[in-house]
Amino acid sequence: MTAKERQEIVLAPAERDLILGSLEHDQLAGLKKHNIPRRKLKGPELVVLWSLRIYLLFMLAVVLYQVLHGAN
Repeated sequence: MTAKERQEIVLAPAERDLILGSLEHDQLAGLKKHNIPRRKLKGPELVVLWSLRIYLLFMLAVVLYQVLHGAN
């Protein structure tokens, strides 16, 4: 069944509950699973993410320095 065919099927809530109740766990998980596309980030969001990455690298360097030179 293609994605377009799945979108065309319309069920009443009672029918949907009956069908979902009869599925096994694996089938239900497969039915609920759907891919979410990646979000296109804009300027301020990219600045915040890159700032956090740089901060993480800086703090990693500080911790490594403390571990290596603090033991002496």
